[in-house]
Amino acid sequence: MPKKARLNRVAEDSVNYFRNGLYCSEAILKAFNQHYKLGLPDEFLKIATGFGAGLGASKCCCGSITGGVMVLSLVHGRSQEEDPETDAFDAVAELHKRFKKEFKASCCKVLTRPVEWGSPEHHEFCEKYVLRAAEITDEILKARKKLKAKKSKSRVEPADKNKEV
Repeated sequence: MPKKARLNRVAEDSVNYFRNGLYCSEAILKAFNQHYKLGLPDEFLKIATGFGAGLGASKCCCGSITGGVMVLSLVHGRSQEEDPETDAFDAVAELHKRFKKEFKASCCKVLTRPVEWGSPEHHEFCEKYVLRAAEITDEILKARKKLKAKKSKSRVEPADKNKEV
């Protein structure tokens, strides 16, 4: 029997925080804040609360996605209006596209249709969304970090061996 692949730690912790009572958006932001050392004090994690249960329990955009959006924006977003938004927009669009391709929806109401909203089964059912959104977010961050390192490495010009010192 093949071994089951070990979950990555940030995704595993996201699911554990969700199981222990945080909303999907809160769980993802908290786990990434710890693993990626994003520097948010616990007080700032409150920002994720309103995104839970599909934007304030409106059953709209899945909180697992919005949790990932907050993480990607913290890492790739801008802090000045003259800064480009393209890195953040591209990263977030990739998260949305990959999640929607896999689950055929990004709306809580659609994603949770097979279970009764608010039931214990509902919470358990959503674990797969928390897990996958965290995995995708982590994959995007790692891929972009590698790409950035590769780009900066290619910008370094080789030393001229014939040049006198």
